[in-house]
Order: sequence, then C-alpha cells, then structure tokens
Amino acid sequence: MMEHIAFKKWRKVVFSKVEGRCLEVGLGTGKNFDHYPETAQMVAIDLSPGMMGKAKGRAAKADVEMVVMDAQHLAFKDNVFDSVVMTFVLCSVPDPVKGVEECVRVCKPEGKIINLEHVRSKYRIIAFMEELMNPITSGFFGFNVNRNTRSNIEAGGAIIVEDHKFAFFDVFRLFISKPNK
Repeated sequence: MMEHIAFKKWRKVVFSKVEGRCLEVGLGTGKNFDHYPETAQMVAIDLSPGMMGKAKGRAAKADVEMVVMDAQHLAFKDNVFDSVVMTFVLCSVPDPVKGVEECVRVCKPEGKIINLEHVRSKYRIIAFMEELMNPITSGFFGFNVNRNTRSNIEAGGAIIVEDHKFAFFDVFRLFISKPNK
C-alpha cells in the first residue's frame, strides 16, 4: 500500500539524481528498476539470492548488471561509481556505518551517495513509538525503525549536502551526500 501511495513517487525523485555509472545497494525485488535513468550504467547488488531471483523478472525492463554481494564488503575497486543509491537499506544491514564506508570507498570523489531511508525521529513521541515497534520490525521483518541514519551516514565518511523530509514529520528522509575523500 505504501508503495503506491508514496514510495513509487519517492523512487522517481531518487533516480532523477542518478548520473553515469551507478551502484544500487540492496536491490531487493527490483522495485527501483522502473525508475533507472536510460543514460545511467546500472549495477545492482543484494545479499539475498532469493531477492535477486524475484528481481530478475523485473530486470528484463532495465539494463542492469545484478550481483549477489554484501553491502558491508563490496567487491569493487575504489572510486568506480559516479552515483551510489540505497533505498531502505541502512535500516537492515547489521553495521550501517560499515555499509556507508564501503559506499564511500567505491564512489568517485566527485560522485554522490543517495539514501532514501526511514530514520529515528527527533520528535520524542514518534521516537518513543519507534522504540516500541523496533523489536517487532527487526524480529519479524528484518529492519530497524529506530536508527539514527544521519549520524551513521556521517560516521561512514560521507558529507550530507542535502536532507529532504518526505513524510511522517521527519521519519522518511532523502539524504544526498558526497564522499569525504
């Protein structure tokens, strides 16, 4: 339901910012494929072969190279991507700072790192609800709703140059960063 109400529109915004050779980290079932720019050279990774299998049906529409790989241990050389994109990924990787460090490493110094995430709110009542929900979301669905994603991005070596609040006060955010190299 959220996909049709908001996420699809947000994905368009995310991929309108992509240029050149682009790495999508955490492709999931390939919901972003429809939004890939025709001019970009796309490489997409996911840790789960099962997710990769589901994405292959959608991949026919997109010119994308898909690889099973861990976001925390990218098997790419340094400085090879113009853009690195993560949509709802830092909430699920075990070590989000390590994931960002890897994205910074493979991104060219003049490149950009784009994160669409749900984050821990600065509003106390919302943050309290996120804390209550997190054992359920992390235990049953594998994602955390209470991470301080902005701090994780900065700790991973990226400099946030844009921060857009998309919905639910400050929970859904788009961060655009530059590698701190």
